[in-house]
Amino acid sequence: MFRFDFGESEEMSGGLVPYHLRPNKAVDRYLFVELLSKVNRVVSIDSYTYVGFGGPFLEDFKLIHSYFGNKKMLSIEGNFNVWKRQTFNLPLTCIECFQQTSGDFIASYSIQGNAIIWLDYASPRELRVQVQEFESLLAKLQTYDVVKITLNANPDTLRARDSINKEGKRETTEERNTKRLQKLSGRLGEYLPQETTAEMMTLDDLPQVLCRVIEFAANKALRGRSEEVFQPLTSFVYSDSAHQMLTITGIILPGNEVREFFRKTAIRKWRLSATNWRTIHKIRLPELTAREKLFIDKQLPKSTGRQIQKKLKFLFDEDEEKSLEIIKSYVTFYRHYPNYHRVVF
Repeated sequence: MFRFDFGESEEMSGGLVPYHLRPNKAVDRYLFVELLSKVNRVVSIDSYTYVGFGGPFLEDFKLIHSYFGNKKMLSIEGNFNVWKRQTFNLPLTCIECFQQTSGDFIASYSIQGNAIIWLDYASPRELRVQVQEFESLLAKLQTYDVVKITLNANPDTLRARDSINKEGKRETTEERNTKRLQKLSGRLGEYLPQETTAEMMTLDDLPQVLCRVIEFAANKALRGRSEEVFQPLTSFVYSDSAHQMLTITGIILPGNEVREFFRKTAIRKWRLSATNWRTIHKIRLPELTAREKLFIDKQLPKSTGRQIQKKLKFLFDEDEEKSLEIIKSYVTFYRHYPNYHRVVF
């Protein structure tokens, strides 16, 4: 499945988005490393092959290598120009960059030993193919392999919120969400849960629907391996630019080892874990100036979000409650918040 699509405005090109400058995406990346450090208590992450969609900057590759020192890393890129750019920017000799689609990579999957694979999809139009690729990949993996999948969870890609009906009037919420559900059903087919309703076609509920889609695909992939399960570990939803994204990470485990795995890793005690298919943590961070960040950090970890908002004397959103939600998110994720600095070479 190609990671780019220039056909319509609703699409986004994964290879062209500057994710290295997006704070919410960066936090999701750091949380992935924190999760892997916990899994590392049971298996040796440094021995794993890491596979991802590196894009032109290969940020996740640099981060994972800096923490674990993995010596075998594979980047998959379908866009020829992005592939050429990433080979120019190659930061480490242990990274191999392949100019191929994710579908071709999965079809010919032949990695020996354990792997960590991040299917970092961007295009909402190819959702069904992306879910099928996840299912196909999972069926080929082995015990203790880790898979992360990122999907577009923006309901506006199903039907824009300002759409006009046949009478030339702006659609009601009911009309719009009914058409969104029809579009999603057409994209997902049998993967769409039967209990999905039009009322779920919202920013808050669409990620929950997609979680159930991934749960169904995972169960289907391992149907012939009754002694193994795909155990979810984390689930986050975040927005960078105009698109809301859902990201889920899990691991293949023997069913009789799940309890021992959680005992050794303490992942269930981690407040940012999501070890069932219903829990999703929201990452919604403000873009802070250096002065704002320093001011807020001096209040942490003891101050609450409401206390910090009072001391700031301004809001990050016109709505006071939304501003408070943003500050609370920062209080949760401040240790992972990226710092960008201007450097003159």
